Amino acid sequence: MTVARTALLAMLLGGVSSTDAAEQQVVTIKGVVYAAIPCVINKNTPISAPFGDVQTAGIDGHYKTITLDYSLDCTRSATNELRMQVRGNDAGFDTTLLMVPGYDNLGVALKKDGSRFAINTWADFDTNRQPLLQAVLVKRQNSEIKAGAFKASATLVVDYR
Repeated sequence: MTVARTALLAMLLGGVSSTDAAEQQVVTIKGVVYAAIPCVINKNTPISAPFGDVQTAGIDGHYKTITLDYSLDCTRSATNELRMQVRGNDAGFDTTLLMVPGYDNLGVALKKDGSRFAINTWADFDTNRQPLLQAVLVKRQNSEIKAGAFKASATLVVDYR
């Protein structure tokens, strides 16, 4: 009977260890880690910049240059090494210009601190000095612009480098 108890005990112990192995489960832990927002652009409100009345004959890439009035608060940035980009659809006839829907021969050129700033490209900047952003209308060479209202839009993005 002692041999039978030992054999039964051995079978039970063997069964427990195989049961433990069969009950193992993979645990998956999911989450999202958010980085601190380096800058707040224009107090989280849209940037609006009207060209006003434009004489179509005057559109030459210099006429009616407007300054984009916006604010940039980068006080929460962990570094001064930031970059910005204006994301939008290009004008087709010039991929550096912002598209003006309804006009296949008109685009908006952007300038950062007085130099051309191609859309969908990154430009570094120092958080100690807010970049001057400007916009100006450009037409396709040797083309006529039809009269009428126009509107173009893009997204200003600020990112860590």
